[in-house]
Amino acid sequence: MNTDLVLRLGDSRIASVGESRTHYFLWRHHFPAPIPQFEVSDGALFLALLDFAFPDLGIWIEFDGKEKYLKFRRPGESVADAVIREKQRESCIAELTGWRCVRITWGDLADPVRLESRIRAVIASAAAARGPR
Repeated sequence: MNTDLVLRLGDSRIASVGESRTHYFLWRHHFPAPIPQFEVSDGALFLALLDFAFPDLGIWIEFDGKEKYLKFRRPGESVADAVIREKQRESCIAELTGWRCVRITWGDLADPVRLESRIRAVIASAAAARGPR
């Protein structure tokens, strides 16, 4: 990667190596530019930061590394509790926004052809559900 590309893709809102790799993947595969660390609230109450949001497409992307479930657990929380909390968070966001979530792992990034196809299918499905604009 040359310096110019690194500078163009650099974004201080990107919070992890996994998010950085996801951001590069999205750019490399010609997806629209996402909004990193997109804030979701119900008007008055902050609900979540989304790794990458595509409001016009009705989707958001979350990078799921093991660190999220191991290092960032709450005191006394098991890994299973952390996973359930994350699933509840996802459901709440989807209910509030009407958007669909795409979760990406390191394994997904290792198979970019399959991942690109998967994301494009979710975008198409979300567009079909919203109907003509």
